[in-house]
Amino acid sequence: MADQIKRVIHGMTGPIAPNAALMRMPAPTAAAAGVTLTPKEILGIVRRHIWMILIFTFVGLVGGGATYYLLRRYAPKYTATTGINVLAPVTSDPREFSTVQPQKDLFYQFRLTKATLMKQQDMLQSLLDLDSIRQTKWFSKYEKRNKLGELVETSISDAIRDLEKNLGASAPRDQDFIRVSMTCGDAREAAAIVNEMVRIYLADQREKARSTISEQLASEERQRQQVQTSLRTIQDRLDSLRAGSDFARLNIEGANFRDYMDQKLGNLYDEFSNLEAQRNRLQVILATVEKRATEADYDQVVQQTVEQDAIVRQLQNSINGIEALLAQQLARFGENHRRVHETRQARNQYLSDLDARKIEIAEIQRKSQWQLVQDEMAALNQQLESITQQLQRARDEYKKVDDDRSEYAKWEIQREEKQGQLEKINAHIESLRALNDSPDISKLRSLGMAPVPLRMSSPRWQIFLPAGFLLGLLAGVGLAFAIELLNDLVRTPSDVMRHLKAPLLGSICHVDDDDDIEGVDLSHVVRQAPYSIMSECYRQLRTNMKLSAGAAEHKTLLVTSPDAGDGKTTVATNLTSTMLAENKKVVLIDANFRRPATGHLFPRTGETGARIEHADFGLSNYLMGQCSEAEQIIRPSGLPGLDIIDSGPLPSSPAELLDSPRMDKLLEHCKNKYDHVIIDGPPLLVSDAKTLAAHCDGTVVVFNATSTHRGEAMRILRELQSIQANTVGAVLMGVKSHKGGYFQEFYRSYLEYQQVHVNPNV
Repeated sequence: MADQIKRVIHGMTGPIAPNAALMRMPAPTAAAAGVTLTPKEILGIVRRHIWMILIFTFVGLVGGGATYYLLRRYAPKYTATTGINVLAPVTSDPREFSTVQPQKDLFYQFRLTKATLMKQQDMLQSLLDLDSIRQTKWFSKYEKRNKLGELVETSISDAIRDLEKNLGASAPRDQDFIRVSMTCGDAREAAAIVNEMVRIYLADQREKARSTISEQLASEERQRQQVQTSLRTIQDRLDSLRAGSDFARLNIEGANFRDYMDQKLGNLYDEFSNLEAQRNRLQVILATVEKRATEADYDQVVQQTVEQDAIVRQLQNSINGIEALLAQQLARFGENHRRVHETRQARNQYLSDLDARKIEIAEIQRKSQWQLVQDEMAALNQQLESITQQLQRARDEYKKVDDDRSEYAKWEIQREEKQGQLEKINAHIESLRALNDSPDISKLRSLGMAPVPLRMSSPRWQIFLPAGFLLGLLAGVGLAFAIELLNDLVRTPSDVMRHLKAPLLGSICHVDDDDDIEGVDLSHVVRQAPYSIMSECYRQLRTNMKLSAGAAEHKTLLVTSPDAGDGKTTVATNLTSTMLAENKKVVLIDANFRRPATGHLFPRTGETGARIEHADFGLSNYLMGQCSEAEQIIRPSGLPGLDIIDSGPLPSSPAELLDSPRMDKLLEHCKNKYDHVIIDGPPLLVSDAKTLAAHCDGTVVVFNATSTHRGEAMRILRELQSIQANTVGAVLMGVKSHKGGYFQEFYRSYLEYQQVHVNPNV
């Protein structure tokens, strides 16, 4: 059970900042003012305003039902609906069965475009120009008549705006039709308007499509005439080529000119090649013969010719006979014999004659062959020149006729292209004429007349009742959160931690939440109602202060608040009482010169016990030098361990007195004599409190949950920081318990804990 109380206390007050954080608090920033709600806080807001939310929800539900009834009775709406089938946007011959399916997205865009065209202003204007539409009660709303019933003015623009709002034309993505609907107060008129709209729309689209087809037909006819003119020009050119060339005549006679010319050129090339080969052979022979004729040595052919000569043979035989005779004479007579010399001279003469005969025969042979080859070469060159001239003439003829043939082929290709183009144009013209006569020229088909609707389309209770319920619920929840979020009071401990970023030393419950303090003086609640929840709150405040820093660090403690009436005096007196319960010696200094409180909270009594209304001396007397010793202004309170220093009379300059050396001397005297010095200071509305905060070891700021605004609290903390005051923390006074709030669970747990003496086993 003790652990449970500790957890509850910790959840009520929040964690206590360490000593270093208490000495110098950070200044609240703009980010601190941001609103961040936890799920528990949201649930708490809903629980606190649950009845308001329920009432708004009920009112919304009733309002939705009432609206549904009134609209059903006085302004019902009927919606007539029909459809227009949209064919695939593929241009094809209606005489042929086409299976081409367009892309799904393209088909949807085509349907969407067609649906958009229906609600164009010219279409709506055409609908309003119909007499059948002008005679309806729907159109009569836009006609102004005089007292005699004569038509004065017609608001066509209002009627068009009504049609733009209530005449619907949509293209469902997964369907192949356009949904057309009209909503108005009369069922028959709704059906009549839809049917007239579909009729004039289909007629308009059909007329526009036919107009487009007619323009295409006219364009195709002009193009066909141009192609026919080009064909006639090409045919005239072909006839001219036939009449003026051999190629054309050969074609007319049925012969193949290319084969004829190829054969002729082939024969000439063959003959030329043969002559070229002969000339090459003769050139080789001529070179050989020339070599024979110019060189000294004889080749084998000349040698054979020489050896076959009769004179050469005779001389050779004679030489052979003399050679035999010479050999006999050498053997018989010796080398130097006269007959040997004669024979040898005869042999030499025969040899000389033989050589001369050979040379003569060889020269005759070589020159005769050379001349013969030269003559043959000249004849062959003449033949080659003649063949070359014939070949050149054939080439020129071939080239000329081939040029004519190429030009003829080019014109033939152009004629075939124009004929193919003419055939396509004729086929396209026939297709356009068939399409112009087709009833599906506009790619739209009516799905039938719109029937008269039998049920109202609006209002519908399925919409109004849930809508009223939701609107009422949202309004209630929105108002609840607006009440909570627009309230900028520092109401809960979480507000202090979230918005002020200040250490929270304690939270004092509201007087209405504690039944045990009924009729008890709130300044003495710790002594007069020690078992009350409020008393426990003050004891927690004392404990948190002890845990937050050592007692020596803030022996002189200033208790102040932003405004008068925030409860700083109550906190100071009860905090003093909690310290007395620990057998501490405490002095309570009333430094609020303008509204002193210790005089009636701790009245001075005489020796007889009678109450003395006015004290002899107070703090102001000491600070002004009217008392020389501090003991002259200290008086007993009537409680053991507690002494009082009253404020004294109101001086002319309180701030200057509190900032004097005598004040420091008084505080130093009290610190040496007492365990704790509690100063009930003035509110921070005046400069007195800031002066005191600069002289004290610590300052406790009391915020009132019912009157202190966040901006005011942030300003106070910022001002204390600017003067380098040691702000120990904050105390939140008058915290009310809310459903889902901090104190509700704490109250319940505390009351259960106070009843533990009933069960002796606990």
